Amino acid sequence: MSGLLLAGDVYFDRFDETGNPTGLVGPLNATQLQINTPSDTKDRTSKKKTSYGQALNSVTIAKPSEIAIAFDDQPAEMLAMALMGEIATINQGAGTVTDGPVTLLKAGLWTKLPNSNLATEGLSAVHAADDSAIAATAYEVNYAAGMIRATASGTLAAGGDIKLSYDYAAVSGSRIKGGVRPTINARIFLDGTNLATGKPVKCEIPKASLAPSAAVDLLASEYVSTTLGGKLILKDGETAPFYIDQEG
Repeated sequence: MSGLLLAGDVYFDRFDETGNPTGLVGPLNATQLQINTPSDTKDRTSKKKTSYGQALNSVTIAKPSEIAIAFDDQPAEMLAMALMGEIATINQGAGTVTDGPVTLLKAGLWTKLPNSNLATEGLSAVHAADDSAIAATAYEVNYAAGMIRATASGTLAAGGDIKLSYDYAAVSGSRIKGGVRPTINARIFLDGTNLATGKPVKCEIPKASLAPSAAVDLLASEYVSTTLGGKLILKDGETAPFYIDQEG
């Protein structure tokens, strides 16, 4: 006999809206993978004089199995699930804006430009009314975020309409559109090792219906951790809602 102390890689396969798998994401660093198998009991109690209140029969009935899982790996696919979202592709090609119209607010307030990742060289501004040049000291630019604001001591301190010319670099990545996919169905697979014996242990959950069980703190002082919880579903063709295989 031996104890059970698992180390393991967790994989997720989120189903699309029609129930088809989209591919396993992982291995993920899961800090919790908890399965609960609750039950109800149905008792037939005695009303007889000599045994009043005692159980004459008691039947235990299984309830849907429950899962709680937490992870601190945050690929876009997992963060999207924790935010009930879906993933879109960011694909901004490089380009140039010439005399783009921009309305500056009073000094200290930023105006967001249509593009981000601006080139730090070659940016210039002119007054919209007469195309006269504006000194670079009259405005401040956040090149990475694509924002501009008037400086307090410059000629644009009160704000105004300008024309801005700049180059911007290509940007690629992923965007999470949060709060648009309330239903999360996924397959979960654990490829583990029992550290007490060195032997493989695998856990297969063919289908789980999940929802975020805690807020996602994007400004946490520690690594961002996300948690999901829900029910295990007895998927068509399966004989159990989950399986645990141990060798030896």
